[in-house]
Amino acid sequence: MAAPGTAGPLRDVVAYVEVWSASGTENYSKTFTKQLVDMGAKVAKTFNKGVTHVVFKDGYQSTWDKARTRGVKLVSVLWVEKCRTAGRHIDESLFPAANTQEHLPCLIKKKHKCMQPKDFVPKTPENNKRFQKKFEKMANELQRQKTTLDNDIPVLLFDSNGSLMYSPTTEMCYGHRSAMEKRLQDMKERRENLSPSYVKNGPARLGGVEGWRDLIGTHEESKRRGQGLKPTRTLVMTSMPSEKQDIVTRVVDKLKGFSLAPAVCDSTTHVLAGEPVRTLKVLLGLARGCWVLAYEWVLWSLELGHWISEEPFELSESFPAAPLCRLERHLSPGPYQGTLFADQPVMFISPASEPPRAQLCELVRLCGGRVTQVPRQASIFIGPSRGQKKATLKYLSERWILDSITQHKVCATENYLLLQ
Repeated sequence: MAAPGTAGPLRDVVAYVEVWSASGTENYSKTFTKQLVDMGAKVAKTFNKGVTHVVFKDGYQSTWDKARTRGVKLVSVLWVEKCRTAGRHIDESLFPAANTQEHLPCLIKKKHKCMQPKDFVPKTPENNKRFQKKFEKMANELQRQKTTLDNDIPVLLFDSNGSLMYSPTTEMCYGHRSAMEKRLQDMKERRENLSPSYVKNGPARLGGVEGWRDLIGTHEESKRRGQGLKPTRTLVMTSMPSEKQDIVTRVVDKLKGFSLAPAVCDSTTHVLAGEPVRTLKVLLGLARGCWVLAYEWVLWSLELGHWISEEPFELSESFPAAPLCRLERHLSPGPYQGTLFADQPVMFISPASEPPRAQLCELVRLCGGRVTQVPRQASIFIGPSRGQKKATLKYLSERWILDSITQHKVCATENYLLLQ
């Protein structure tokens, strides 16, 4: 049994962890075991009578059945993450575990590869006629059930060149595009939060049966289209410890559709933040109209086995510009170009500025602003200056640029003046 920390919010918990990838080939249990131990929990190596909680994802059916029989609490990996971020013992009912195989016939239940002999050849419709007949019958039944469900839930799909798109059932028509443009204008005027579903408790609102159904969508076409293709979109991580980076890397490797990049660039579509902290990567993501998302988006996608809709996880509360810039990029007929600083005078950015001059210049240009290397050609001087200040220049703190991008509005310059 893993030794617990001396104290912590989960000091009364004895957990058994069984977290696998949807394919049954990757075991993610070690990372979550460490997080539980850090919060004071005891982690059992076997499912013994002392276990109070089972952290479960795509594990063995026998583990699920045993937990149900004994009345042990079955929780998802999201419960572990929420306890960690909240620093307290969260109600388990908000993050129940899901068993994707519970209602499947034994014919199609998968075994973990570590339990199969090396020379094992699985039966498939291609090499077994009996299996083929059963499979066709089951597929017809699933198709019949599928047609009875509401199937317009947006999930991530990828087109033939690996670019992201939404489900064909939610394909945008001209009228819908006009409505989105009107929505964007209303948001700019009223500074409205785009994501009412994302509250201070984060994705906890999505727990339970209805929440699962709202996030699950068809993704077989996404998997088929993404096979053998190199992703053209990149995902960038920021404010994220190494253990979280490891999970993100492994999930991206399994679910495909993205490449990981060290810096925000033209191909970046998603910036993933371990904490809602304003970093250069977040600011560059805002300026480029990227999705700026909470880390929980990856955990939910891991839980469901495919990339899910991002909007509930957008950090619009911490970064109001996020939904505005992202929608502008979505509606842009060509390469996205921001216009936030388009009407501002020419700027000179001090070599002693912080953040560094090169990054500030990039931010200003991405937002439509103009930057000069010669102070006398500018009307606005950003950052520290040496010597006598000129009356023709307005000297502003670097925060004027950063705050304006975060709010997606040009902030009043009088609040950022650098006095003599």
